[in-house]
Amino acid sequence: MGTILISTSKFETAIPNYFKYLGEEFRDNNFSIIYVFDGQIKNIPPNKNKIKYFTYPNKRPTKLKDFIFLCKIIKKEKPFLCISNFGSTNIVTIASFIYKVPNRLNYIHTSSQQLDMDSNKNYIYNMFFRFRKILIFKMNTHFLTNSNKMSEMITSVFKIKKNKISVLPYLLEKKKKAKRNYKIRERKICIVGRLSPSKGHKDLLYSFADCKKKLSDLKLMIVGDGPEEKNLKNLTKSLDLNKDVEFLGAIPNKNIGKIFSKCLVSVSSSKSEAFGIVNIESLKEGTPIICTETEGSQDILKQGENGLTVDLTKKNDLYKKLFLILKDWEYFSNNALNTFDTKYSKINIKHHFKKFIDDILIT
Repeated sequence: MGTILISTSKFETAIPNYFKYLGEEFRDNNFSIIYVFDGQIKNIPPNKNKIKYFTYPNKRPTKLKDFIFLCKIIKKEKPFLCISNFGSTNIVTIASFIYKVPNRLNYIHTSSQQLDMDSNKNYIYNMFFRFRKILIFKMNTHFLTNSNKMSEMITSVFKIKKNKISVLPYLLEKKKKAKRNYKIRERKICIVGRLSPSKGHKDLLYSFADCKKKLSDLKLMIVGDGPEEKNLKNLTKSLDLNKDVEFLGAIPNKNIGKIFSKCLVSVSSSKSEAFGIVNIESLKEGTPIICTETEGSQDILKQGENGLTVDLTKKNDLYKKLFLILKDWEYFSNNALNTFDTKYSKINIKHHFKKFIDDILIT
């Protein structure tokens, strides 16, 4: 049927694993797949069953050497579709454009607003970066993104026509064990994600301090590391929350489910978030979610069913939302599992494959 090249990171986390599932579905439908990994992977899988594996010369594939390496693969394998994401986006887009690959697709999974918040560059640099992106994006024939609001943002910021953007959220493996029920869970809530300004941890800590006045036995687990770690620990101390807030640092992706399964509720306090993989990780464990209104949360959250929105700048709003969920926890938990099964489980990959065929490919 033809060859598809997918440039991504090694399989282990949600985004690369999504392309693993998608590639396997294409393979099962008689396509050949080429994976090109960033990160200088030492032990890449062996080539078999219509799937080949390569790894770029540099850890972050942005150099001329990486570009030449990729061009050689494209020239030899002649793919009819190239998919790019992460750091390889520019070289994959340019190389596939030069070699006239019919279908050139980029998966955009981070909002420009979030990038600006977390960037330590000045306004002029960020605007130059965005202008360069617009020029490179014009070389693509189609785009994927993870939420409907992100699709609107891409159209607005990068001047891409709406009919060139498809929304396909990530998919996760379904949990094998039954969810943990309310009685055996700990009196804890959690937040999982990088400790950076856009994630809103500071607002969460202030709101949690107010919650403690009425939910005195509740604890907060913070999972992740990043540039804001020292500031957040200092704030925790100044709010007299040292005994109530636990910083766990970075945790391997395979262990994230254990965090969600022991907590009663997970919180996403982001100021901007294209999707929020941790939210579907939480739903997978039957753990209700409380989210700020970001681009991605509006697709994942079913208000009053699998969770609630929160305004962390509004006094007592976090407490009110926690109270509502905790008093009817089984209802929210069951709806969390149902949302995951119907929209974000790997079993939906066949639907995603069909959308690729119907909306994207020019074979």
